[in-house]
Amino acid sequence: MKKFISIAIAFAFLFTLTIPSNMAQAQADTKISLKQAIEIAKQKLGISDSGYDFNSNYYEYGNKKSWNLNWNSSSKGNISVTIDADTGEITNYYSWSPIAQEQPRIPKYTQDEAKKVAIEFLQKVAPEKFKETKEQINNNNYGYNEYYSNDYNFTFERIVNGIPFPYNALYVTVNKNTLKVTSYSLNWEDYSFLDPKAAISKEEAIKIFKEKIGLKLQYNLVYNQVYGNEPQAILVYGIYQNAPIDAITGEIKTNEYYYVPMYDGGGGGSEVGRESTQKLSPEEQKAVEASEKYISKDKAIEVVKNSLPFSISDYKLSSVNLYSGYDYPPANSNPIWYLDWTLTKDNKYYYVTASVDAVTGELTSFSRGGPDIDNVQGKELSYTKEQMRKIAEDYLKKIVPEKFSKTAYQETNIPESSKMIEMPAYPFRYVEVANGILCPFNNINVNVSPYTGEIVSYSIHWTSVKLPSPENIISLEEAYKIMFDNSEFTLTYIPDYDYKSPDKPPTIRLAYQSNFYNYINAKTGQIVDYSGKLVVKKSEVVFTDIEGNWAEKDIKLLVQYGIIDVTEDKFYPDKDILQKDFVKMLIRAIQPPYYDPVPKSPDDYDTYYAIAINKNIITEKEKSPDSMVTRQQAAKMLVKSLGVGYIADISDIFTINFKDKDKIPQDMIGYIAIISGLKIMNGSDGYFEPQQPLTRAQAAAVIVRYLQLNK
Repeated sequence: MKKFISIAIAFAFLFTLTIPSNMAQAQADTKISLKQAIEIAKQKLGISDSGYDFNSNYYEYGNKKSWNLNWNSSSKGNISVTIDADTGEITNYYSWSPIAQEQPRIPKYTQDEAKKVAIEFLQKVAPEKFKETKEQINNNNYGYNEYYSNDYNFTFERIVNGIPFPYNALYVTVNKNTLKVTSYSLNWEDYSFLDPKAAISKEEAIKIFKEKIGLKLQYNLVYNQVYGNEPQAILVYGIYQNAPIDAITGEIKTNEYYYVPMYDGGGGGSEVGRESTQKLSPEEQKAVEASEKYISKDKAIEVVKNSLPFSISDYKLSSVNLYSGYDYPPANSNPIWYLDWTLTKDNKYYYVTASVDAVTGELTSFSRGGPDIDNVQGKELSYTKEQMRKIAEDYLKKIVPEKFSKTAYQETNIPESSKMIEMPAYPFRYVEVANGILCPFNNINVNVSPYTGEIVSYSIHWTSVKLPSPENIISLEEAYKIMFDNSEFTLTYIPDYDYKSPDKPPTIRLAYQSNFYNYINAKTGQIVDYSGKLVVKKSEVVFTDIEGNWAEKDIKLLVQYGIIDVTEDKFYPDKDILQKDFVKMLIRAIQPPYYDPVPKSPDDYDTYYAIAINKNIITEKEKSPDSMVTRQQAAKMLVKSLGVGYIADISDIFTINFKDKDKIPQDMIGYIAIISGLKIMNGSDGYFEPQQPLTRAQAAAVIVRYLQLNK
C-alpha cells in the first residue's frame, strides 16, 4: 500500500512539473495573487470570515486578467467579487441574501438616503475614479416602474476634460429596504481623448443638426386613453433618425452594424372543423361570421407562391397558423395567416416564413434563411447599393404598386464606408408621405443580398387612418425652441470602432448629440411620448415647508413615486386634506399610471373618482370632492381598497379599545378595528378621534404605511 501511495505521489509531482495548472500559471502571470485578491475583497467589502463556502477561478479576456471570488451560504446568501488581477481593483460585486417576505410596494428608505450609501461605497472601492464621475440623472418621472425593483440604481458616468464619456461609468444598486449595496460594476478603459478646444462650436453643431438631421413634421399613430381605443394619427415634430455629429469634422456619425433579417413567421397550428348544434353566444356568432370572410389556407399559400420573388417548389410546408387574437393595438388589425416552409438539402437546413392578411389577401411579410444566405464570410460583393435598390423597387412596383407610389425612400443610417461584406442583406425602407408629411407608421421594408442580388426579406406595415390637416400648427422654429428648452444638445465623447479590426480598441471621438427622443405635438406644442401621452418631467420645484416635519420622509417617498405632485413649493402638511386629493393619492398608490382608465391630467379628478367607485372604494353617494376627509372616512376607504370591506361590515365580530370608542359609529367599528390592527392608523394617546379631519401630512404617512403593508 505504501509503495502504491509513493508511486501515486511521484506521478502527481511529475504531472505538476510537466503540465502546470491554471491556478499555478495564474499566480505566475498576475501582479495580484489569489491571497491578495481575497484580502482586498474582504477589507473593502466587509465580507465575514465565517459561515460561507468559498471557491475561486481565474480567467483572461483580451488584455484583462481577473480573479473571480465566490462566497456561498444556504442561510446567508451568495457574494461574488471580481478583482482585476493586475491592478487589484474591484471590477464587479454582487450580493444576494434570502428574503423571508415580499418587498413592500413602497420602500423603507428614500432614493436620497440610498444615494448617500452608494457614494460612500464608491469612495471606498474606487475613490480616484469616483472623483472623475458625475451622477447620470433621469429627468423623466416614471414613478411606478420602481415598484417592481427591490433596488435603487445609480450610474456615475465618467467626465473627461469636463465632457461626459457615458460609455465608461460606475454602476451601483442599493436595496430600498436595507440600504445594503447589492451590486457594483466598473466599466473603465484607458483611452486617448481629444482636446475639446478643437471642437466646432455648439451653434455650428446645431446648424448642422437642423440641416442634416433635424426635427421633421410627421404623423404618429397612437392608441391610448388620451385619444381613444381606436388608432388615431396625430401631427408631431420628431427626430426621424437621430445620430451624433462629429465635433471636429461636422460629419454625421452612423453606427455600422451586422444586419440580421427579421424572422416574421408564426407558430405551428392546424385546421380542425366539425359540425355542431351548440348555440353560439352573440360574440361567438360574430367571430364565426367574420371568419367566413377570411381567405382559405390554400388561398394564402397561393398568394405566397405567386408573390415571392423566388420559388419554394422544393420546400415542404411545416406549419400553418391563422392568428386573430391580438391583445394589443391596433384593435382593428385583421387576422393573419402565418406559414412556414423548410428544406433540407445536402445536409443543410433552409427555411421560408411568410404572412398573409386573411381579409385582404395581401402578402404582409416573408423571410428566408439558410447557411448559403446567412453565412457571408469570405464572399465578395457583387451588387452596388444602386443596383440593389432597383431590385427592391422593381419588386415593390409589382407586388404593392399603389402603396409604393405613396412612399418615399428613407436613407438608413449605414455609411457608404460600411463593411457590407459582414452584412447578409442591405436594408431599404420606404415610408408613406401624405400632405407632404412623413407617416412613419406606414412603411415597407425590403432587404437585398449584396452577394446574390436576391431579396431575402420583406415586410409591410400599413394602417388606414384619417390624417389630421396640417393647419393651425406651431412652426418648425417654435418646435426647435421647445425641443432645446426641454432637452440637452451636448458635447460628449463616443467610441468609434473599426469593424475591420474587432480586436483593436476604439478611437474616441468628440461629438454633439441631442438626447431628445420624444415628440412635440404640432397642434399644442406639448411634449408627448410615442403613444401620445404627455411627458411629465421631474419637477425641479421642492417643498420648502416640510423640512423637519414628522412626515417629511413619507412625503418625499410619495413625491419620488409620483403619488404626490409637486406643482408649487409648498405642500401645506398641517392643512386638512380634501376628499378629492385623498382619493387621488390613494388611487395613484394602488394603480400604476399606465392602467386603464388613464387620467388625462393631474387634475382629472373625475377619472380618479370613477376608478375609486369602480373598485368599490367609495360610492357615488359618498362623493364630496371639496369636503374634508375625517379619520373614520379615510379608514373606510383604505380598508375597502384592501378588498376586505365586506368583513368590516360585520361590525359585531370586532372589539376596539380606544378611549373614545363611544364616538365611533357602529357601522365604522369594523373598519377602524382593521385599520388600527394593521397599524396603518394608530390614533394618539389611546384616542382614535374618528370625526377629526385628516391632515395632509397624516394622509401621506397613512398611504406610506398602507403601501408598506405585507399583504
